[in-house]
Amino acid sequence: MKTYIGAKIIKAEPMDLHTFQASQGKEISAGDNVHGYHVEYPDGYHSWSPKEVFEAAYREIQAAERSLLHA
Repeated sequence: MKTYIGAKIIKAEPMDLHTFQASQGKEISAGDNVHGYHVEYPDGYHSWSPKEVFEAAYREIQAAERSLLHA
């Protein structure tokens, strides 16, 4: 297999799993309520990511990078 790296600009906010499920009209899972992030992609798709996974993949953009939002 080949190795790839990708980048995307997303919007996100801290949100636990149960709150995300409720906000999307989904049934609340029976498992533990885990800390994570509600993620919105440029195409309008919404998902949820566990905190550790999200923070390993993303960082908040800096003021000097804001021009990327209009590219």
